Amino acid sequence: MKNWKIYALSALLIFAGLTLLYTGSQRPVTIYIEDQLFVIQSRALTVAQALRDGGVSTTNQDRVSPSLNSWLPWKPVIQIKIANQVNLYQSDGQIMASLRVVERIPANLLASQGIRLYPQDRLLWNGEQIDVTKPLPLAQEYQLQWFPAKKVEIKLPDQSEVIAYTSGDSVAQALWAAGFSPSNIHQIEPPLEAALTGNTQIQVQNGRELRVQLADRELVTTTNVQTVGQALAQTGVSLQGLDYSVPAENELLPENGRVQVVRVREEVILEQQPIPFQNEYVADPELELDQRRVVEAGRYGIEVSRVNVRYEDGQEMNRQTEATWIASQPVSQKMGYGTKVVVRTMATPSGQIEYWRAVTVYATSYSPCRSGTSTCYNGTASGLPVTRGVIGVTRAWYSWMVGQGVYIPGYGNAVVADVGGGIPGKHWIDLGFTDDDYEPWHSNVTLYFLTPVPENIPWILP
Repeated sequence: MKNWKIYALSALLIFAGLTLLYTGSQRPVTIYIEDQLFVIQSRALTVAQALRDGGVSTTNQDRVSPSLNSWLPWKPVIQIKIANQVNLYQSDGQIMASLRVVERIPANLLASQGIRLYPQDRLLWNGEQIDVTKPLPLAQEYQLQWFPAKKVEIKLPDQSEVIAYTSGDSVAQALWAAGFSPSNIHQIEPPLEAALTGNTQIQVQNGRELRVQLADRELVTTTNVQTVGQALAQTGVSLQGLDYSVPAENELLPENGRVQVVRVREEVILEQQPIPFQNEYVADPELELDQRRVVEAGRYGIEVSRVNVRYEDGQEMNRQTEATWIASQPVSQKMGYGTKVVVRTMATPSGQIEYWRAVTVYATSYSPCRSGTSTCYNGTASGLPVTRGVIGVTRAWYSWMVGQGVYIPGYGNAVVADVGGGIPGKHWIDLGFTDDDYEPWHSNVTLYFLTPVPENIPWILP
């Protein structure tokens, strides 16, 4: 009797615990039916029980994840893919299969029925051709019609053969699929309206191959016409504007049947070129000699040209300037040049010097027998002999510098007394030596102009 009471008490406690567990285990369950989201509250232990709690019913063909018999996790997410009715028809309208499946990618759906799709096959959904690699939109029922491609052998007049595949039903459709225009062929066997079988042979007679080369593609067909213009008309290619063909459209079709069409267009563009401004020099008494500053900035002018550009097949072939005009004139820049003479002193190995100008020049050297001629000559333009202390300058400098005292570091004091050729683009001097004390010079140096300051000063050195 005592044991019976213990068993009864234990059963009561277990029942109470299960009741508490059941009442306290209610939790949200997320359910996706295709792309629609539902959230329910459930105490279910399995996926099937949770779906019943949410009023969701499924069929054996539907795809439920996790499966119906799976235990429900603590934070459950259930995904359901609905099976749809699919009716698959042959090209003649006879039904091939009727099934309910979850799969919505047509290629995979047909593969499940042992049907492999080839590139030239056609698959229609509700009468419209579809991409077999993309999922079908969600629908309750699908009507699919499969048109398998047929192999066609096309024998040409030169006994060559073209193999084509088409999902069309007639000889005419097969010829179009192979790139032939039936209207350009004189004789076809079997006739254009004949139905295609599993492996149809088409004999083309009395046709002439035509190849029309465009910029981005080549059109291949057959023709019986005589001129290039007629051949282009049959291929649907028209010459417009400046377009031309090779041979010309009024010429006979060449024996090789090849015609090139060149698309031509012209456009007019405006090109702008800057016109440099000139420097206008004005004296500036506040600025030191040989210094410059901008007094008034210049402005570039603009020259405009109207240019006709010709393109053939997208490539520029020619451009021709039709007219040119000045849109705006340049404005000269006013440059101030210094006219203020400042006398300075400098210590040298020969003693202190006074100078009023210092210019960087390129120095070379010469002597009576090293003057660049085939003979020795001891005279100078001023009449002084060639010796150390006599320097030559360009003709432009000599005209106002003759007799000017100068100092050259490393050479010493000297006087401008001779004329030399100079070096283009450089301020240049030639240092005199006798043949006995000659030193080769080829370097930049500073030329110091010694006092007294002459009355006539070239403010801008040539």
